[in-house]
Amino acid sequence: MADVVDIPEFRAFYYTDDTPRQFYTLRRYEDESGAGEMHCYNIAPGIQLSFNELNLSSCFQPLNVQKDFLEINYCLEGGHEVEMVGGGITFLGEKDLSISGLYHDRQIIVNSRIPFNKYKGITILLELETAQTTLNDEFSRWRIDLQKIRTTLCPEGRVLLIKSKQKIDHIFAEILSVENQIRLPYYWLKILEILLLLSKLDNSYVEPPQQFTEKVSRRTQQVYQYIIENPFTQKNISEIAEIYGVSESSMKRCFKSISGASLGTFMKRKRMEAAAELLRSEPALSVGEIASLAGYENQGKFSGAFKSVYEMTPIAYRMKYS
Repeated sequence: MADVVDIPEFRAFYYTDDTPRQFYTLRRYEDESGAGEMHCYNIAPGIQLSFNELNLSSCFQPLNVQKDFLEINYCLEGGHEVEMVGGGITFLGEKDLSISGLYHDRQIIVNSRIPFNKYKGITILLELETAQTTLNDEFSRWRIDLQKIRTTLCPEGRVLLIKSKQKIDHIFAEILSVENQIRLPYYWLKILEILLLLSKLDNSYVEPPQQFTEKVSRRTQQVYQYIIENPFTQKNISEIAEIYGVSESSMKRCFKSISGASLGTFMKRKRMEAAAELLRSEPALSVGEIASLAGYENQGKFSGAFKSVYEMTPIAYRMKYS
C-alpha cells in the first residue's frame, strides 16, 4: 500500500531526514488552473525517481533546500519552461533531457511555467552527498562522480538541455515499459546507465542559453504546440508566423532553441510520425490516401520524405509494424 499525500505545494518533494520511507509515494497537487500528480519511488538512499503528470499552468514554489542536489528531467509530453536568475529561459520540450543543480546556499530558479497546461515527464533526483555514498558502496567498481557531473554540465547554475537523442530516448522508453515485479532493480539499472552516459559528456555540451523577448518566446511555444496538435497542417512557415504575430526570422531562431531542430525539419518529422501512426493503425487507408492526408499530391515524394525519416518506404514500414 502506498503513501498518498495531498499537499498544498510540491515543496516537500524530498525527505531530508533519516525516517524510513515506503518505496512508493503518490503526491497530489491542485489549484485553480488544474491538478497534478507525482508518483515517487525511493530507489536507494539519496536517490529518488518520479513520474510526473501535471495538467496546470505552474507548480512553482521557491525552494529552500538544505542540501545540494543533481536533478535530471526527461519530457515525455507537453512542455515545461524554467526561468533562471539573470533572465535566461530554458524550455523543456518533448523528448528533451535537462540536467540542473539545486543548491543549499543560493536560488537558481526564479519561476517556472507549463505553457500548454500539460507536462508529463520523469525526474531523477539525487541528493549529492547521500547518493554519492550509495553509489560508492553499491558500484565501487565504476566511479561515478556526481559533483563532477554537476560542475561539468551545469556550471554556475546553468541548465544543460540535451535535445532528443536515440540513446537517451531508448533508456527512458525502457523505464516506462518495465514490469511491476522487477521495478526496483530495473530502475536502479536505468539510473546507473543514465549516470554513466552523463559521466562521459564534457563541457562542450554546455552552451549559454539563447534569450528571446517574452512575446517571441510565448508565441513560438504556441507554434510548437500547434504543430504537435496539427501535424498535417498545410500552412507554410510564413503563414504560421503571420497567424501568431511574430517575425519569421525570430520565430525560426526561437523554435530551434526550443526544439533542437529547424522549424521545417520539425514540421516534416511530426508529419511523418503522424503518417506512420496511420500506416500502423489504419490498414483500410492506402499509402496514397495517407500521402494525400499528409499534404503530398505525389505518392513518390511522400515515400521519399518518409524514407528520409524512417529509413524505409511507407509500404515496408506497414509490412513490418502493422
